[in-house]
Amino acid sequence: MKIQIKIAAILAFVVFVAPFLFSKESLAAGVQKGAYYPNTEKLAPDEMRVISLGTGLPTPLTKKQKSSSWLVELGNGDIFVFDCGTGSMENMFALQPRFAKVDKVFVSHLHTDHVGDVDALWVGGWGSGRYTPLHIYGPSGSKPELGTQAFVDGLVKAYAWDIAGRSGAWPDAGGQLIAHEFDYRQENEVVYEKNGVRITSFPAIHVLDGSVSYRLDWKGLSFVFGGDSVPNKWFVEYAKGADIVIHECIYTPEGMNQFYG
Repeated sequence: MKIQIKIAAILAFVVFVAPFLFSKESLAAGVQKGAYYPNTEKLAPDEMRVISLGTGLPTPLTKKQKSSSWLVELGNGDIFVFDCGTGSMENMFALQPRFAKVDKVFVSHLHTDHVGDVDALWVGGWGSGRYTPLHIYGPSGSKPELGTQAFVDGLVKAYAWDIAGRSGAWPDAGGQLIAHEFDYRQENEVVYEKNGVRITSFPAIHVLDGSVSYRLDWKGLSFVFGGDSVPNKWFVEYAKGADIVIHECIYTPEGMNQFYG
């Protein structure tokens, strides 16, 4: 099932793993009714498209379930990724985006269900046409070793053999992974501003210090991504007036006990 969300001038697509509807005509034409076919629906200069690449738990229940990741495409050609959870890049690559533009990831926090596929996008995107560095924007932690810079440094060390083996065969710049760490405590401060796009962050409340939420504003359109967080005063304040808001939804403590036994 595909749900199209139209708010003001915004055109957004949220894709869920569910059976598509068929008709005799669509079957004859080889087309699934209600399906979204990558690269067949161009964005107008004033449109935004939001695609869910994964919404699942860190413990997938089905083969098709992927962890959190959201793809935001703008009519000016810019592409942004919010979180990059385990398995989600399988859906990203199935969409066949223009990987030269998929060079920015904004992570809400460093749980694997939100960053577990950064390596797949880093190396896979490099091999698919992104010949510039992959930039990872994310929060600090309560200690340096718990922040985004340490996470990126660890990946660079872990994949040193892989990157060295591809360098020279592929354009070297694409093998770079660059961290842009900011203070997780900052409130509604700009973490990215370019081409008329403004992305701000504000604190989230989740397990440890070092979780954030984001808001993207462009041409009067807005997208808010909460990451994992309980409801809080910052989210209530800075999600106001947004066209699309994504917030965590999970079991109650009673439901969690029942689910995990």
